[in-house]
Amino acid sequence: MAECLQAHPPITAAALAPDGKQIVIGSQNGIVIRSWPELVAVESLVTELIHVHDLRFSPDGQTLLAAGGAPAETGVTEMWSWPISNRIRSVASDEDVIYRVAWSPDGNQWATASADGICQTFDARTGERRLRYEGHSRAVLALCYMPDGKSIASVGVDQTLRLWDSHTGEHYRTLDNHVGTINGVAVSPVFSEQSPTVVATIAEDRTVRFWQPTIGRLVRFTRLPSIPRSLVWSSDASRLYVGCNDGHVRVIDTDSAETVGDFDGIAGRICELVLDSSNSQLFISGESDCRSVKINETRSDTAR
Repeated sequence: MAECLQAHPPITAAALAPDGKQIVIGSQNGIVIRSWPELVAVESLVTELIHVHDLRFSPDGQTLLAAGGAPAETGVTEMWSWPISNRIRSVASDEDVIYRVAWSPDGNQWATASADGICQTFDARTGERRLRYEGHSRAVLALCYMPDGKSIASVGVDQTLRLWDSHTGEHYRTLDNHVGTINGVAVSPVFSEQSPTVVATIAEDRTVRFWQPTIGRLVRFTRLPSIPRSLVWSSDASRLYVGCNDGHVRVIDTDSAETVGDFDGIAGRICELVLDSSNSQLFISGESDCRSVKINETRSDTAR
């Protein structure tokens, strides 16, 4: 049984609380904390963000970043303490809206991806900017830190996956196999010092691609029947869940890149996916509603 609620305007950001009992969701209506997985409203946060595009908890679970702003005017990141939910500070950092933020693995800094094509990193203790990366020619839509914290992978409208040093801003690799805007990037949660880290990207060319970006290698890819908009790894890295324009969630086997599951998520385009730590419950949001779905309910669905 899936829990569902109407979402007007679209829910464009979501993050599960560290205790796994609540989910924080964001839209043009602000930021709301709901119970998980029932999705009952618990509390609203008084944000100054006109658009909320991303929500991310720090590695220690004590700080929540809310990012967004006003298109063509300003990009803003708000820091909130957790679980008290007090706003610590607001950092205006860009001349255009911020689409995504990412925490460094040690929690000492965060990075932003914005519509003006610029990435920046900030000190988590003071909120001061550390560096500015200007390698992309168009809007940056997503980014993630590599597990060692030394590099950042960023993607966007210029159809490139770029690797750059998180401490100096030095660019050292560009991967351009995609032939459409890259909508998202996510790093595998399973990694080792003996093998290169794997990241997944999704793009307007309807492909999901798996990379070992630190050595410049495209590992495998698959093409989907609909444009993918959101992605999330399972905690054991064996599956990638991909939300698409047609409202379907495709389940990709990460070893073979084959689609091993396909189920109706919501009506209309999917904006965000969040998977709980037990890989048993998936949050799906879009243009008209959002819901929580038990993963075991989808295992018998036929892949398409």
